[in-house]
Amino acid sequence: MSLLSLLVAVAWTAVTVATGPPLRDPPSVPARTLDVPILMYHRIGPLPQVSGPYSAGLTVRPRVFAAQMRWLHAHGFHAISQRQLFGALEWGRPLPSRPVLITFDDGYRDVLFNAAPVLRRLHMPATAYVITGRVSGPDPSFLTWRDLRDLERDGFTIGSHTVHHLDLTTLSAAQAWLELKQSRQTLQKHLGVDVPWFAYPAGAEDAAVVRLARQAGYLLAVTTQPGAAQSASEPLLLHRYEVLRGEGVAGLASLLHSVS
Repeated sequence: MSLLSLLVAVAWTAVTVATGPPLRDPPSVPARTLDVPILMYHRIGPLPQVSGPYSAGLTVRPRVFAAQMRWLHAHGFHAISQRQLFGALEWGRPLPSRPVLITFDDGYRDVLFNAAPVLRRLHMPATAYVITGRVSGPDPSFLTWRDLRDLERDGFTIGSHTVHHLDLTTLSAAQAWLELKQSRQTLQKHLGVDVPWFAYPAGAEDAAVVRLARQAGYLLAVTTQPGAAQSASEPLLLHRYEVLRGEGVAGLASLLHSVS
């Protein structure tokens, strides 16, 4: 990257991160619903050679991902940050036309190498929800703490995906609380920023888990329920569209066909 390109990228990232109101809930719950599709990716890379917990179905090839992002850009979609979504949903801040939030679950390292450069070139922010128990661990498939800081410089927001990626609805309240609170505290300690963004492992949630997530300090949380209508009265139950291996550009366009 040239010095000029680096300076532009740093300036863009600073503006993106700084945009938005203070990170606190409004004094009263607004009656507001916004159409903001949230895209859920996992791995961006070659298909795994061995089937297992990191299924090939969750892997989007780099050239397909790049084509999807170019399609979004060419069709007038504007990628937004967590702060922008929070500010619009809870505080009524304006959003660009055709907003979309791009997210990646689990914290796979190929997001840094295969997704971040594409997004940086197109000036599209994104969010990585990471499993803190796997950061800088023995499995090289997952991001390190240095990688996460690199992602932040590329315009990513880092969110929590718990410590161990357990189904929170099957845990005791005390166990679920530790998964929610410790992951947030660990991210904040290592990254030096507030982390009020969360993704439920496997999308599993219920009223008790949502209540614990709120108590742990999360302001926005995403599920795996499809849809683009996001309600200010349920900021911890945001909908997402999962983007899988076989969907390509046509599949992405189909997911977004009803979003004006």
